[in-house]
Amino acid sequence: MKFTFSDSIKILKPIKVFRRQFFSPPSGFSIDSRTIKKGEAFFALKGKFQDGHNFIKEAVGQGATLIISEKILPFFKSLNCCIFLVKSTYQALENTLSYLRRKINPQVIAITGSVGKSTTKEMLELLKTEKTENNLLGISKTFFNLKREKLVVAELGTNSKGEIKKLTKIISPDIGIITFIKPVHLQGFKNLKEIFKEKISLIKNSSLKYALLNREDRWLRKVNLKKQIFWFGFSKKAHLYGKFFRRTTTSSEFLINDRYPLRLLTPFPFYIFNALASLLCATVLGIKLEEAVRRLSSFRRFLPQRMQKIKKKGVIFVNDSYNSNPFSLKEALQSLNFYSLPKIAILGDMWELGRRSSYYHSLLAKPIIKSNFDYVLSLGNFSLYLNNRLKNLGYPRAYHFNSHQEIAEFLRKIAKRRKYLVFVKGSRIMRMEKVIEYF
Repeated sequence: MKFTFSDSIKILKPIKVFRRQFFSPPSGFSIDSRTIKKGEAFFALKGKFQDGHNFIKEAVGQGATLIISEKILPFFKSLNCCIFLVKSTYQALENTLSYLRRKINPQVIAITGSVGKSTTKEMLELLKTEKTENNLLGISKTFFNLKREKLVVAELGTNSKGEIKKLTKIISPDIGIITFIKPVHLQGFKNLKEIFKEKISLIKNSSLKYALLNREDRWLRKVNLKKQIFWFGFSKKAHLYGKFFRRTTTSSEFLINDRYPLRLLTPFPFYIFNALASLLCATVLGIKLEEAVRRLSSFRRFLPQRMQKIKKKGVIFVNDSYNSNPFSLKEALQSLNFYSLPKIAILGDMWELGRRSSYYHSLLAKPIIKSNFDYVLSLGNFSLYLNNRLKNLGYPRAYHFNSHQEIAEFLRKIAKRRKYLVFVKGSRIMRMEKVIEYF
């Protein structure tokens, strides 16, 4: 898709144009100077850690034909490239996404929820981006890569009020899926009620035709909108429901709607919620349930660092270090009860829990004790609350450390005595996978 000068002015709304003589209709758009393709336009976005204006020369060197900038920079005179000066590069980006949505007009499925977005998106197998990203920048990459797709899956995340409403307005979804409402990203919200209001803003959008909701979530059961709502869960009151059947060390088996057997190639049965959401979406799109179940039974794209089994030096690691929150940690602990091997939990801080961080970390002590771990090794300031609570409850082998290396060293010593299953989890910022690397 080529954008004329007139199109570009209309979409990007520049307040000034530099080097007009070098304008060439951009073949696409990019926000990354490292991956920009020849002929594309480059948005110089200022982020938390990097400022895109510092990479304008690199983008031009890679073949950018148009620069969208908030700043007037001295070297503009030397660029063989057209520059649009705008008030806000983010607003220009949003305008572009809205334009692409209208112009290409695919059917859009949007997924949000406190947990389970990424795997549900993978299970739908409709549009796979290089990385799973769920904010404005991630959605930008998805829409920039569109040609004439009939179906797009967008993952919407948030850590501040109004973000989902804003993203929803840009992409105008036809189908909205909400997985769970749980205490995640509380730092930008006062309580779960505010998270609930934020998430359901997805299905309040006027473009939405169908809302697909988890009937097992107590918050979502409160939803009563003038939309066509389809439910998934364990109850027969749901439009699509699953019943646990059997579990092995390599798979989990369920019966869907009392009729169709589904075998997920993972020993962790909580993935059923992702499966139910994607199956329900498939039926709404007109795919027969029997066929959808058959396809999903061959699904293998479980994401790295999500309950990923790794064998190293005689130890079986379950690497769930991609992220952590109270709900996903409790679910993982319950799943690990299936294993007869002695177990060690290596836990890092759960971030973005706001003022109740100490409360939520302490609260997990009892579920951990019930899960019969031989050792609990923790890292981080908030995890110290968990460590102290475990000791107060009489748990004898709770140890707190100052670094990944210290944990790995301690683990090497105790792993010499017997074979362990080692569970590793923490928020992304904690990089708990380093323990496995150092082991």
